Order: sequence, then structure tokens, then C-alpha cells
Amino acid sequence: MSKTALVTGAATGIGQAIVRELAGEGYQVYAAARAKEKLEKTLVLCAGLDVKGVYFDLLKPETVEKAISELPALNALVNCAGLSVERTPCREVSPQDWDDTLNTNVKGNYWVTVNALKKMGRGGAIVNISSGAAKTGGDFVALPYSVSKGAINTLTVCFARELAKEGIRVNAVSPGFVDTRMLIRNEKLTTEYYDGIIPIGRLGVPQDIAQAVSFLLSEKASFITGQIIEVNGGDIMG
Repeated sequence: MSKTALVTGAATGIGQAIVRELAGEGYQVYAAARAKEKLEKTLVLCAGLDVKGVYFDLLKPETVEKAISELPALNALVNCAGLSVERTPCREVSPQDWDDTLNTNVKGNYWVTVNALKKMGRGGAIVNISSGAAKTGGDFVALPYSVSKGAINTLTVCFARELAKEGIRVNAVSPGFVDTRMLIRNEKLTTEYYDGIIPIGRLGVPQDIAQAVSFLLSEKASFITGQIIEVNGGDIMG
């Protein structure tokens, strides 16, 4: 019997890779995004696999509740949706940037989790996508993004403690530098630059994160909960 997973942020990058990884392993995957046209590439890449599109806006809890209420029972949830605004000095962050980032990355993921839990029973697993910026403050991302990922780590541990007695595990994967459109590049920040500062010697790719997510959702990780797993080629250790 195949398992059923909901993956948010499924239109591009890491979310798209997670959808493909889970679907390739036999999951029935509901790939979630806000706009149909942005999700179309994911659905095309997963042609022949059991992947269906789901549409809701993380800034509108009522759309999240309605969409998830129409799904079948869930075995897995991956909260990958996130927003990163343009980097500015810490003392110059605008109220709008704070609201947009925290409402999407923290409140939005919270509402998805709360509603997905209505569909999930014993044996279920949740993986949140955090960021190394939660620990480092982020060299190339805005303050609200780093703060939001710190909040995701706390949310992960809080849910893990509460849900353990219900047989539901909750963990987070914390990517380092991964080659996605969110990674900021300029004349200095080339692939070679990242390769030079990452101990393993290369920039991460979305599949690196997808494989870690797949492991945490699997029975192989049945004794792991409440953990923030750093997947960064050794860029952050300890």
C-alpha cells in the first residue's frame, strides 16, 4: 500500500525535488502551491507518477483549511514553502518585510500543520524545512528570514513533544547553501566560491535535501523526533 504525502512549496527548487523523490519511492504526493501555472512544471516532471496539484495561499488560513479538508488520510507532511525578502541591514527592515516573511514562513506553515494533523494518525511523520541561517544569522539573507527559520526550529520541537504520545514524529531538515533560485549570486558568489567554503567541496543540490527528508519520513527514522538535521556539506558543524 502506498503512503500519502502533502508537500508545500512544491513549485520549484527543494520542494519540487522532494515531490519527485517521494513520488519515485511510491508515495501518492499532493504537491501544494499558491498558483497553478507555477506548479505546472513540477506536474510535468512527475508525469507517470502519482502526483496531484493542490492550491492554497499560506497567507489565507481559510484556503489552507478548505484544501486540506478535501485530501485523503495523510501519512506524511513536508512544510517546504517559504519566502525570502531582499537583504537589508538589520536596522532597516520594513514592517512589510517582517509581516510577509513571518506570516508565510511561520504562521503559514503552522496552519498547514494544524490542518494536516486532522488527516494524520499514529505512524505519521512531519518534516519542516529550516535553514542554517537560523544558527548563523545568515550571511546573504534578510533578518526576517533567519528569525523565521529559528521559529521553525522551535515549532518543530514543540510539535514533536506534543505529538510523540500520538505516534507522530516531527523533525526538521536545515539546508546549507543549495543551488536554487533563492541562493543569492553576484560577481563573487559563484559556484566556485561556494565550493571553496564548503568542507565537502561542492554546493548542495535540491536532491541532497530531498533524500534527507525521505529518510526522516521513513521507518528507518522511527526513533528520531524533535531533531534539526543539518544538511550542509559540513558548513555548520556541531
